[in-house]
Amino acid sequence: MHAVKSKLIFQQHQFLLLWSVLLLLCVNRADANERKFSYVYETSVLPPGVRELEIWNTYRTDRGYFYRRLDQRVEYEFGVAQNLMSAFYLNSSWRMGDSNGSADSGDAVHSQEVSISSEWKYKIFDRTADPVGLALYGEATMGLNEFEIEGKILLDKQINDFLFAFNAVAEKEWETELENGIATTESELTLEFDMGASYQVNHSLSVGLEIRSHNLIKEGDWEHSALFAGPVVSFSTETWWAALTVLPQVTSFKGATQDGLVLDGLEKVESRLLFTFHL
Repeated sequence: MHAVKSKLIFQQHQFLLLWSVLLLLCVNRADANERKFSYVYETSVLPPGVRELEIWNTYRTDRGYFYRRLDQRVEYEFGVAQNLMSAFYLNSSWRMGDSNGSADSGDAVHSQEVSISSEWKYKIFDRTADPVGLALYGEATMGLNEFEIEGKILLDKQINDFLFAFNAVAEKEWETELENGIATTESELTLEFDMGASYQVNHSLSVGLEIRSHNLIKEGDWEHSALFAGPVVSFSTETWWAALTVLPQVTSFKGATQDGLVLDGLEKVESRLLFTFHL
């Protein structure tokens, strides 16, 4: 078990090094829908006929016990009409954790999930021309044993070199489990309030901060509320852009399990890299 953990820690460092190298390769500015954040969504949309291929990597590490998770998404984005865009995703998730689920003394357990998603975003107000940018976002995800519907209200504002953004997010999930030949379905509701602030250093580089308030309501009971906050860096070129965020869990307002954090259903640290090519 110790050898497996050491190998995974080494692989984690390799991931971070690769992300850093990719970001440092940028030299010019992109001329499309580059994002300044990797968790917080902005109101901008692709023009009709414009397409992008977006690669997501979200790496989560450590709960109250040994735990690693890598979520990946391949997204094909395209402009549908004026102020309207859509996207299709192929999602995969790999997990490794301690078999005890509460302490570092068991065996490594692996699992994998795959799913597909469809996204739609409609921009109502522009963040530069109007007092505030406003857009509505919807996404549906279907896997082998789960179905999710997610809705977002997106707000942002561009003030000179500063960009401020806020998302109100609601996600409903239904998950089916099979036990002794009997299928049972449970539902949960996730509410998030996400904020971001970014400063445009030059034509290629932006730096900022992202904050996420994550709240879980399961079968009508409010189970936990946790706050994440961390830095974000984004780069852009004429043909691609990238954004990297590192979000440690800062504190818990409800449901803390260890050191004032929620570490049974959430992780100590999340990191996300978005890497997008203009097609």
